[in-house]
Amino acid sequence: MITSGSPRSICIVRLSALGDVVMALPLVRTLQARWPEARITWIIGRAAHEALAGLSNEGIEFVVIEKPRGICDYLALRRRLAGRTFDVLLCLQASWRANWIYPCIRARRKIGYGRDRAKDFHSCFIRESIPPAKPHLVDGFLQFAEALGLELPREVDWRLPLQPAAESWAGATLPGKPFIAVSPCSSKPERDWPVERMAEVLRWAHGRDPGPIVLLGGPAGRERSFVDALVSQSQVPVLDMVGRTSVPQLIAALARCRLLLAPDTGAVHIANAFGRPVVGLYAVAPASRTGPYGRMEYCVDRFDEAARTLLGRDPARLPWSQRVHDPRAMSLIGVEEVICKIDLILRKAGLV
Repeated sequence: MITSGSPRSICIVRLSALGDVVMALPLVRTLQARWPEARITWIIGRAAHEALAGLSNEGIEFVVIEKPRGICDYLALRRRLAGRTFDVLLCLQASWRANWIYPCIRARRKIGYGRDRAKDFHSCFIRESIPPAKPHLVDGFLQFAEALGLELPREVDWRLPLQPAAESWAGATLPGKPFIAVSPCSSKPERDWPVERMAEVLRWAHGRDPGPIVLLGGPAGRERSFVDALVSQSQVPVLDMVGRTSVPQLIAALARCRLLLAPDTGAVHIANAFGRPVVGLYAVAPASRTGPYGRMEYCVDRFDEAARTLLGRDPARLPWSQRVHDPRAMSLIGVEEVICKIDLILRKAGLV
């Protein structure tokens, strides 16, 4: 129910990336639960929108845009929102392109990040900021709900929508029983685990759970090259769906998997939203920031070691946004520790 002082209209800006918009979903669910009659408008990138399009059936209004490339794009958005004033604008993205969106939106309150997480002059484009912290991204997004005076739920609400056509595709295309899913590539090569180590784990996994291993990923040429090498080196049966799924189909596939093995990539958060165990591989950034929220027990995290050995820095003193941009970082993750995590999941499922 809308009460005096409650926002009647809330605008959210988070354009990308796929994993980040999924991690923003608990914030939206919290707002919906507290103010079910408030109108929520989400300004989002076209690719990321594919993951959440089903929310339109729940009353979420999406304003889908391409990443702005020049003043004409910002002016077009301004015209698109002309005549509208929101009670609240939640500025969930602090980047040069996103920051210039905020002057195009009229809102009584504009809430963004404090100086600890702001960049590209973000503070110049907002009126209020959330308190400093070094949270997981999900908790960082939920800070915006706290800034609006809301108490946070004890458990986060994901309810990531599945599209019926994608579910039908999954039923017709994927193995009939739960399978091991592997999303071997992240958005940046520095976050990928060495292909020969991934291949060794696939050989072991196939020996433990002889069902097909499903490979998932995007259409980028780099991913295709990595996966071709992975298939060649592992020499195990796989269902290679890399570059062959839409975003809704990727979501439907991850909803059916037994477990996911992946570096720091959006698939981690999709699988986690469906309660699937994730063996996450982290060294460039810590799992505590971008790992599977609330379920870190199967992650292998070598960020602290990478910070000490490759940066010569104390990880406790690093800023929240610090990453180890060194191609040697992911090599700190050993094969045996990854195998141990997968083995633990399979044993809990009674498969070994």
